[in-house]
Amino acid sequence: MAAIIMFWIICGGVAAMIASSKGASGVLGFFVGLLLGPLGIVAAFFLGGEEQKAVKELEAGTAKKCPRCAELVKPDALVCKHCGHEFDASAPAAV
Repeated sequence: MAAIIMFWIICGGVAAMIASSKGASGVLGFFVGLLLGPLGIVAAFFLGGEEQKAVKELEAGTAKKCPRCAELVKPDALVCKHCGHEFDASAPAAV
């Protein structure tokens, strides 16, 4: 019985390390791994990372941030697909 409990705790630790390396909360990763075991390790790969991706897109100029809803849209967009905000065609992309 102790081996089974130790296995689930190890799964939690591995999931925590994976989640924190992806930019997500290590505590959240630990509990996901603890509750789901080996499936939690797989689930930890999908936690977080969205903020890092958004920052890279903004820096590379492959996206711009809508001033009204703060969602990312394509740099050539004239209307935000999320909230309908109309961008000024002559103004540079807002970052």
